[in-house]
Amino acid sequence: MEDKSISKIFEVVGGRLRTNFVLALRDGPLRPAQLSQKLDAPISNLYRIFNDLKQVGLVESFEKDGLVYWALTEFGEKWLKANIEIVTGTLREEEKESFWKKHRVSLIVSFSIVLFAGIRALLASEPSWLLGGIILSIIVYFVIEKIK
Repeated sequence: MEDKSISKIFEVVGGRLRTNFVLALRDGPLRPAQLSQKLDAPISNLYRIFNDLKQVGLVESFEKDGLVYWALTEFGEKWLKANIEIVTGTLREEEKESFWKKHRVSLIVSFSIVLFAGIRALLASEPSWLLGGIILSIIVYFVIEKIK
């Protein structure tokens, strides 16, 4: 384990096969042939990936009953647990914000403009006020979103 820098680890884990390699080991140690079968990848590629991951300290090998197994190191398990959302491309539920919550200021301001334009259009009997309000509210929405 020569280098544990963050950038080196993400460089080594980058790529679909490398990511799937790490994810496959989170359920426990596997023999190289089992991993090759599980990932449907040539074993020669997996040995290269294993060596890269071993260099940054994410995986290790051990022998049991004369067979070689690959497993996540303690550091590898901690790293995977901390980065599972990034690696799997998902977010925890509490981190997911609804569209309405994320854009509430823009939506409230834009809706208010349309509402006031609609009221003005009714009072003045001019439908063009409503059209102008809609156009203005769209512009304001995008300006506010750009500023955020």
